[in-house]
Amino acid sequence: MKTVPREFIIEAWERQCALTSSASSALMHQFMDEQPAIGIYLLVCDEQLGGDAGSDQLIPLAAAVWEAMTRMRGRRLKSVRPKTIERADQVSTRTLETLEESSEFEWRESVTSVFFGCNQQPLLAFCVEILMAGNEEAPELTPQSVGMEFFWLKTVIDCFDQ
Repeated sequence: MKTVPREFIIEAWERQCALTSSASSALMHQFMDEQPAIGIYLLVCDEQLGGDAGSDQLIPLAAAVWEAMTRMRGRRLKSVRPKTIERADQVSTRTLETLEESSEFEWRESVTSVFFGCNQQPLLAFCVEILMAGNEEAPELTPQSVGMEFFWLKTVIDCFDQ
């Protein structure tokens, strides 16, 4: 898929933020209906966070990504199959395992490589901005859950980008 312009994700996110509670619920139901495997994956991921501060952004960000990518494509995205998610998640897990054993220099190089290796950099960058909101002054104090959410969202983006 062509790279989704930054404006598409900003518009999708701002639209979601402006929705009433019932409209937001309807959008989430539509997202879960059209992408049930992604929905289950995200619910399991969200559950792993166990109520960490900021964890309420994961599913809405994924829905905004879905909406922006749907707009880019001009029609519904193909429903992502569980095997596709499993493969993408395995890649993310291997990357995380490598990062755990890396020096700070290697860690920065690996993260840079992950980011620049993504076809949908504007989407990924926007997700990072939202996840890091409020932590700009002291990014080293960012909860570890933000890193997990980053990789989960990258997994979702990679699945939609097939």
